[in-house]
Amino acid sequence: MTGEVKRLGAAELKRQLHDGGEIALLDAREEAVFHARHLLLASCVPLSRLELLVDDLVPRRAPRVVWCDDGDRGGDGSAVLPG
Repeated sequence: MTGEVKRLGAAELKRQLHDGGEIALLDAREEAVFHARHLLLASCVPLSRLELLVDDLVPRRAPRVVWCDDGDRGGDGSAVLPG
């Protein structure tokens, strides 16, 4: 893992989801917010439970990992919080 973090727009995420490569699409928001609205194929991994869930949802460390949240829609920016 390079530790590189970059923002993806919708078009780039769509390209990556369809390029045939392995990818993990993780949503950093809490369950209630996630269930109200989320990206298709995203898995709910609230940061409050990250250590408990991530090994089961991303068992291999080779795939690209994309974190998402509400972004500019008034969300808390949890997908880009420093670790």
